[in-house]
Amino acid sequence: MNFNWNNQRVTITGGAGFIGSNLARVLIDRGARVRLVDNLERGRMEYIQPLIGPATFVNADLKDGQACRNALADTDVLFHLAAKVSGIKVYVNQPGSVLTNNMLIDANVLSSIVDTRIARVFYASTTHVYPENLQMTPDAPPLAEDVALPASPGLSYGWGKLLSEISLQGLAREHDWLRVSIARICGAYGYNQDIDLETASVIPVFCHRAVRWPDLKPFRIWGTGEETRSYCFIDDIVEGLLRCIEGLDHTSLIAPFNLGAEGRHTIREIAETVVKVSGKDIQLEFDRGMKTTIWGQAISNRLAGEYLNGWHPTVSLEEGIRRVYRHVAARLAAAS
Repeated sequence: MNFNWNNQRVTITGGAGFIGSNLARVLIDRGARVRLVDNLERGRMEYIQPLIGPATFVNADLKDGQACRNALADTDVLFHLAAKVSGIKVYVNQPGSVLTNNMLIDANVLSSIVDTRIARVFYASTTHVYPENLQMTPDAPPLAEDVALPASPGLSYGWGKLLSEISLQGLAREHDWLRVSIARICGAYGYNQDIDLETASVIPVFCHRAVRWPDLKPFRIWGTGEETRSYCFIDDIVEGLLRCIEGLDHTSLIAPFNLGAEGRHTIREIAETVVKVSGKDIQLEFDRGMKTTIWGQAISNRLAGEYLNGWHPTVSLEEGIRRVYRHVAARLAAAS
C-alpha cells in the first residue's frame, strides 16, 4: 500500500463512539490530523478525552444539514460511522425512529461529501442488510455479499443501511474525483462499547452482568441460547477500516463486502466464555418467551482478504472477551 496517513485531514462521524474512538487512537499514532464529530447521544467524552489535543472534537447533530456541512468541511478522508444504533430491543421496538433518523443522517452526509468534495470515503454498513429468511436457523449458510438482493432485511436499521450503500455507490460512479469503500461490519466488539443493560449488545452486557455478579441477579439471557453469531475484536476491525481507505489507491470503488470473523458461536457459548473469564460460579437463565428475530448469522469474509491485502482477524473470541471483561470491570469500578 502506498497511502500515507501523515498529515491527512481525517474526519470521523460518530467519533466519540465505540468504533470511532478506537479508530481515532490508531490514526493519531499514524500521524493523521483527526477531527471527531459526534452529538454525544451514544458517544461519550470519556472515550476520547485522552485524544483531545492531537485530535479535535466537534459537537454536531448530523440531522441538521448545515451543521453537517460545516463539520465535514476541509476533509481529505471521511470515515462515516455515525448512526442511530442500539441493542436489539431498540431496533425491534422503535423501527420508525431508527430508520427516519438514519436516513436523514446519511442523506446529509452524502450531500456534504459532494458539496465539499471529500476525495476518500468509508461507509460503515452492517450485516443487518441481509434477508431475514437466510438467517432463520442456527446453522444457516454463511452470508456472501451477493445474497443481499433481492432485499428483505428483518430490521429497519438494515433497510436504511442498504439504501445508503446503493446511494453512495451511485455517487462514486457519478463523480470521478470520489473514491468509496463500503464494509458490512459483522459483530464488532471491544473497548468503549455501551455497557448499559437495556441498550448494549451481547458481549458487553454479558461482561457487565458477570462483573456485578452476584449482586446483580439473575443472569438472564434473551432467547434460547442456541442462536448463533460471529464476533470480531475491535483491533482487527480498525485494521480493516484503515485498509479500506489505503486500498483506494488502486480503485475508485471497493464494493460492499463483509468485514468480520468467519465461524460462529452460540449465544450460550458466548455467555459460558464470559463466565469462564470471570472465574465466578454464575448460573445462566434463558428467557425463551422472547421472540428471536435472527437465529443464525455467520459470514464469508473471502472478499475482505481479497480487497484488503490479505486482511484477516487475529484475536480469538476468548482472548477478546478477556480483554473486554477487564475493560468493563475497570469502567464499573471507576463509576462506583
